[in-house]
Amino acid sequence: MSITTPEYPATDPLDRDIATMLAEDARLSFRKIAADLGVTEGTVRGRVKRLQAAGLLKLAPIVDIARGRDPGASGQHLMFVTIKCVSGKLEQVRDSLLAMSRVSALYDANAALRLIAVFVLSSLEEAAEATNAVLSLDGIREAETELVLSTIKYNAAVGPIATLEDLATPPVVSDD
Repeated sequence: MSITTPEYPATDPLDRDIATMLAEDARLSFRKIAADLGVTEGTVRGRVKRLQAAGLLKLAPIVDIARGRDPGASGQHLMFVTIKCVSGKLEQVRDSLLAMSRVSALYDANAALRLIAVFVLSSLEEAAEATNAVLSLDGIREAETELVLSTIKYNAAVGPIATLEDLATPPVVSDD
């Protein structure tokens, strides 16, 4: 499976202002945004549709896993795994990680032959299983896991933990 970087349209300060306002409160009406920015409601509607169609803006509920924990339950655990791959095996390892249902996000890191996988898990047992599954992959030179013990600061609007299905689903453009 090859990964390609999509082409995105250019944005301007108005696009960024609209996106910033929606990031702070996705329930803002286009009328309110237009009034605050000194443009027409139609301009805001058109900009939002264009940004959504390009995949630059997605209006969706964000579950903050740090706040959604039930104190009496095992809750959700966030685990980062930094994976160093054997030369020539990066794509094979990437494809294997993409096939793992527990991988919520996967990133190419700035170092050669390195990937970072993000797992959202319901128990420490799942963390152990996920770690063992990663270590069993062909093409892994080294893997380092980091289990998040507590969240100090997390802005879900800036860096939501999305599922691979979210990333694969084309954006939905609404008429609102």
